[in-house]
Amino acid sequence: MTSWWRPLLVLSCSGALAGSAMAPMQPDPALTPGDVLTTDAAVICKPGYTKTVRNVPQALKEQVYREYGVHSRAPGEYEVDHLISLELGGSNSLRNLWPQSYLTEPLNAHVKDALENRLHDLACAGKLSFPEAQQAIASNWEEAYVKYVGPLPGGAKPGRHPNQPVIPPTHVPTLPPGATPDTEHPTLNVPILPGLPVAAPPLPADPSFAPDSEPDMVPPSAEPAESAPVSTEPTPPDAQGGCPALAPVKVSRTGIYHLPLGDANYAATRAVACFPDGPSAEAAGYRGAR
Repeated sequence: MTSWWRPLLVLSCSGALAGSAMAPMQPDPALTPGDVLTTDAAVICKPGYTKTVRNVPQALKEQVYREYGVHSRAPGEYEVDHLISLELGGSNSLRNLWPQSYLTEPLNAHVKDALENRLHDLACAGKLSFPEAQQAIASNWEEAYVKYVGPLPGGAKPGRHPNQPVIPPTHVPTLPPGATPDTEHPTLNVPILPGLPVAAPPLPADPSFAPDSEPDMVPPSAEPAESAPVSTEPTPPDAQGGCPALAPVKVSRTGIYHLPLGDANYAATRAVACFPDGPSAEAAGYRGAR
């Protein structure tokens, strides 16, 4: 099995070893389970959408680095990546952020960007739902790359974080003669969508959206940065008690907030206030559903 940590060597211009670190290839599900802002294709597929929602202050980036134990880094070495990218409806929540290296080989942030673009194109073309795309990339982005793009670069095999649960396959197809099941990565046994080739050719670049993130060119601060301020201003719901895509968290009349994913009462809740995420609702004095 490929390790979820891979060594990263950073060389100076003269070729001498300048330093070494260990860069995570998979986010820790305990720290970064993923978080969604919207699943509405009409919103996500609108040109320029990601520019309207991107908001990760440097203070929040520093918090991400600290949680992952990245205490030193070179400018441009990492990006603070959205596990579920903005172009797939992901949020700017701390639960959706992790440090990903640009310099590790063969897997790095550029490789994950290619997967994000592929899933975005499939979902906007109606060949994949956004909830399916969000689940795929949040579960294991390397396995999702194999399923929707093709073999990983450099002959790499999908890794798995030690905290990541193994997802049992919902259906194991009949394998061709002589083939054996992949017991190490069971989610790869789930058949790909009908009509999609295993090694799909790259789609043309869409100029309407930028890559999920940019290299973090800010060096680490000597002192821990202050936590990013959390907005406590609610967004009013519509006449039916629904919340807009940019503030999907519903607050009920009893002061309980409900998240759009994983909350069985979300759809039935008539909101009296809306927030972009759980921390914003908590900062305003509301508590989460149990």
